[in-house]
Amino acid sequence: MVKNKCRLDCNLLRFIILCHIGVILIILSGCTSTRTSLEYEQLADEIVIEEPFDETAPLVDDVESEEIDMSEDDIDEYEGQVVANEQPERVAFLTIDDGPTDFTLALLDVLYEEDVPAIFFLWGDRIVNRLPDSQAWLKRILEEGHYIGLHTMTHDHDHLYVGSGAADRFVAEMLELQELIYDLTDHHTYLCRAAYGMVTGFRPGSGHAEAVQDAGLKCIDWNIDPKDWYINHSAQDVYEQVVHQVRLLDFPPELVIVLHEYQRTVEALPAIIAFLQEHGYVFKTYVPGYEFIYQQYRQ
Repeated sequence: MVKNKCRLDCNLLRFIILCHIGVILIILSGCTSTRTSLEYEQLADEIVIEEPFDETAPLVDDVESEEIDMSEDDIDEYEGQVVANEQPERVAFLTIDDGPTDFTLALLDVLYEEDVPAIFFLWGDRIVNRLPDSQAWLKRILEEGHYIGLHTMTHDHDHLYVGSGAADRFVAEMLELQELIYDLTDHHTYLCRAAYGMVTGFRPGSGHAEAVQDAGLKCIDWNIDPKDWYINHSAQDVYEQVVHQVRLLDFPPELVIVLHEYQRTVEALPAIIAFLQEHGYVFKTYVPGYEFIYQQYRQ
């Protein structure tokens, strides 16, 4: 009887102890949950919303974008890619040599009226001799969407092509003209047209082609020569030369037409433009990065 009572007391004691332990665990669990909730509340307080969302605010696409600072090289590369991607089936480049002259403004007027761009390869000494007017003319060329290229300072055949050191003299004149044009217009150009053409001046072994490449210049010739420089040619003759030569080449995808600053050229230009446009040619000016393909048509 005594043993049974002791066993009962021990069981009761164990039960009481287990109940106390259970209560303690419940209390501790509640404290932990409370502590965790407090931590989340503190974290939420640290997240600061500067301004409430404004449903009337413009979307990202409506906000004026920040101007991108692109280097000249980046711009050249980008523009070159655009030209390559948007190349029309037939393209024509009007290149006008030997200015500025008394006919520069008249040629610009025709180009403006026809809404057609051109490349002006300028003669350095003529720029210098016509200052300050020539500076205004150069600026107008650029403002109206045309391109300015280099055509030597002197246009002196023997100085540029004959004798020892001719290649170096040729490049020196191009670089001098490059600097002159930049000083007058802030236009940096490396596109050049050799006086009398590369076929005439760049003889095998002369070193001209190598010197031009080493100087970072790019000289181009032409595949259409209307011979407007021929003194006995009329405006009609100049126009007919263009028609004849373009048909002879069977309307190639690219034309580079060499023109000069004469009254007969001014008079022939509207008819030349109309003829080429009728046959699907799109007139372009030079964009840095463009690669001319006309050489494969020139005989």
